Amino acid sequence: MNIRIEKGRNGDFWADQLPEGISLLRMFDKCTMIVAAAAFVIALIYVIYLGTKPDAPFYDAMPLLASPFLVCGLIFYLRIKYWVLIILVAAAAVLWFTDLIPEVMVFFVFSLIIGAAGVVALVDALQRAIFYRILRAIEYANVKKKLAFIDKLVIFLFNVPEDLDTRNITMDYELSRTKIPWREVGNSISMGLMVGMFIWIYISMNPTFMNLSSVSSVPLLMFTLILYIPVLVMPWSIFRSLNVRIETKYRDFKVYNGIKATLQRMAVPVIAALFFVLVAINTSDIVTVLYYIFLSAAMIVVILTLVSLLYYWVFEAVTINDIISKWKMFRPVPVFVGLESMDPKAPRDDLPGTPKRDKNDFGKLTLPEK
Repeated sequence: MNIRIEKGRNGDFWADQLPEGISLLRMFDKCTMIVAAAAFVIALIYVIYLGTKPDAPFYDAMPLLASPFLVCGLIFYLRIKYWVLIILVAAAAVLWFTDLIPEVMVFFVFSLIIGAAGVVALVDALQRAIFYRILRAIEYANVKKKLAFIDKLVIFLFNVPEDLDTRNITMDYELSRTKIPWREVGNSISMGLMVGMFIWIYISMNPTFMNLSSVSSVPLLMFTLILYIPVLVMPWSIFRSLNVRIETKYRDFKVYNGIKATLQRMAVPVIAALFFVLVAINTSDIVTVLYYIFLSAAMIVVILTLVSLLYYWVFEAVTINDIISKWKMFRPVPVFVGLESMDPKAPRDDLPGTPKRDKNDFGKLTLPEK
């Protein structure tokens, strides 16, 4: 790992890169993300292909977009050798092809038993992929002179104030769950409902959504879209669980609250747009639109509750232990400070005749990689 001195707008600092070996990704996590991406691309291409045909059931094919979660869920169950559920899924597949039960019920069984596990596995992999990268972007956000695109994106998403010394970032090292954190589950559900408003606007603005080939297509389509909501809102829950924060002399800035505030700011104009569409330009039956909005809200609550319970029960403890075990690599000292003293009572070196030392004399420090 190479450490160099970089001049920032708020003082000089040690500008080191993330050390080798700090990655939290396991082979299972890498395979999960690769398989999910490949399955999503294949399903999307097929759905778009069907959309080019005039008589093809385009909306009926949309549930194929749930295939990434089904594949990831099967991989997860094979990994933990939970053969009972795999046998149940095999039985559901037989029932599908023999038409002994409705296809809608088979799809829900697949999605709840297998898809929910795939969603959680993907959420956990994303948390491992982004955690330390986001912390590094936040750490130097208000110190660097020139910000990269990823730095600006992180600052926007996490609502980082410009006048905050972001180098004082820390977290809790001792987290032990004795029960399900229902408050955190509620936070995930509230964030999911905010994201769900985009789906509701689509429902209210698209008259063809109300004229699908079969009534069962509507719940299936909404269920498929809602499966993606935990992937959007739950990766950030790790920052709340570990209470990642920037310490100040007054009130600490909590990283999770930053992204939650960003989502709330975005939700305000979305709510206004939703009511405008419902009242002013909607061409569908208002009662039908409201029915599907309440139906999708209920689905969001059920799916996020199920996914959250599975995440806190199976995945969170292992991920947090891995994060804490690598923390000393990311933060070898409690607080990174600049090379200049920020204490106003410290001796001044800018008086006339005071010799100054060139900071380049510090040289370049190269630490052994192993």
